[in-house]
Amino acid sequence: MSRVARVSCGVLAVLVILACAVPAFGPAPTSAPVPAFDPNAINTVIALTANSAATQTAQMLPPTFTPTFTPPPTATVTDTPSPTFIFILATPTVPSNTPVVQRSDLDYDCRVDSQTPADNSVFARGADFEARWTVKNIGQKAWSSESADYRYINGDKLHKAAIYDLDHSIPPDGGTEIVVAMRAPSEPGTYKTTWKIKTGKTEFCTMRLTIVVN
Repeated sequence: MSRVARVSCGVLAVLVILACAVPAFGPAPTSAPVPAFDPNAINTVIALTANSAATQTAQMLPPTFTPTFTPPPTATVTDTPSPTFIFILATPTVPSNTPVVQRSDLDYDCRVDSQTPADNSVFARGADFEARWTVKNIGQKAWSSESADYRYINGDKLHKAAIYDLDHSIPPDGGTEIVVAMRAPSEPGTYKTTWKIKTGKTEFCTMRLTIVVN
């Protein structure tokens, strides 16, 4: 066999082998069709990517403190108090009954500090009562119980006894209470009586009383 023939036989053999091998692999795969390009797809992808990133960022951040607002308490309207008016009325000035300490240059003198009943007190007809005077010795000498007494001087005779002895001596700056038993007259009207202390020939310490009988 010539050289040419041998080459031809080799080529033929290769072709036969190739022809037999091709069916084993099957038909060549066809290429998938390329999808049509959507111009809005890029925007969709960007939006999805941004949303995903925002979600992940929010999950990584610490919880946010949301302040709560508490409204202030509402003032309760109460009734407005009505103004209180205080009226200050002028009252007449009454001299104090507190005795004023004083001394006299006389040997025998006194100061009447109080009287009961008060002048113009009202009594029923024929009522019994006592006249009382508190007196103080402001003279230079004592009132001796051996020589001093107090007695009716003038006016209406309201007394039951006209003269009384001092039951004890009264030194200078000392005091005592003069008591006279009396009875209101049987007729209505205003009555006055006057009494004094007497020692020796000296009368001093005038005590007066006025009463009203109904």
